[in-house]
Amino acid sequence: MKINKQKLEKGIKITKKIKNKLMKVKTSVKNIKFKKPYENNKLIILSILTSAPVTAIFLSFMFSFYSPYGTGNMTELSSFLIGCLMFSFFPGITILYFSKKGKVDIELSQRESRTRFYIIGLAFEILAAAIYYHFSNRLMFITSIAYALATLILMIINFKWKISAHTSGIAGPVTALTMIYGSTALPLYALLIPVFILRYKVKAHNVWQLIGGTIVGITVTYLIYRFMI
Repeated sequence: MKINKQKLEKGIKITKKIKNKLMKVKTSVKNIKFKKPYENNKLIILSILTSAPVTAIFLSFMFSFYSPYGTGNMTELSSFLIGCLMFSFFPGITILYFSKKGKVDIELSQRESRTRFYIIGLAFEILAAAIYYHFSNRLMFITSIAYALATLILMIINFKWKISAHTSGIAGPVTALTMIYGSTALPLYALLIPVFILRYKVKAHNVWQLIGGTIVGITVTYLIYRFMI
């Protein structure tokens, strides 16, 4: 009975520790600053899933494991992981950090707040290009250049006009997939429809800003792949 009592007490202590940790996680999530249209709204999940850092993961996967040009002196896995880190994780975690500090909302709804994150994203994309170039990973090197140029143009436009990075983050990768795999990737452009509706519905952008992001994503990506492949 004594042994069972000790086990019971130990179990209670462990349960309390787990409960305390869960409360800390819950508090941490609550500290993330959301733009008003997203408060208590599941639309934030869809918005995050269609953001450039997330779509970059899919593109890195396709161009690392199914590249018609190979991955140079890198393994497929290392090529993919570098893409995830440079295009997605590091830029994304930076936004999350500043959001938890209350400096910005996680959607960067204020145009002026976006510049520093464009610069951070651009820095990691240039670093990715250097890594892929060093290891002769041709397709991912070109992809890094396309991302960097698109980011630079979006940042410059954003000084005066809040162009949509979401639509650019969809249109660019889909154009890249189309340039490499052909017309089989064309139906993916349909992903722009729910993104347009979502971003307009939460008043993140007007129609012209959404169209502008789409044009930048398609044009920059097409030109880079057209002349560098």
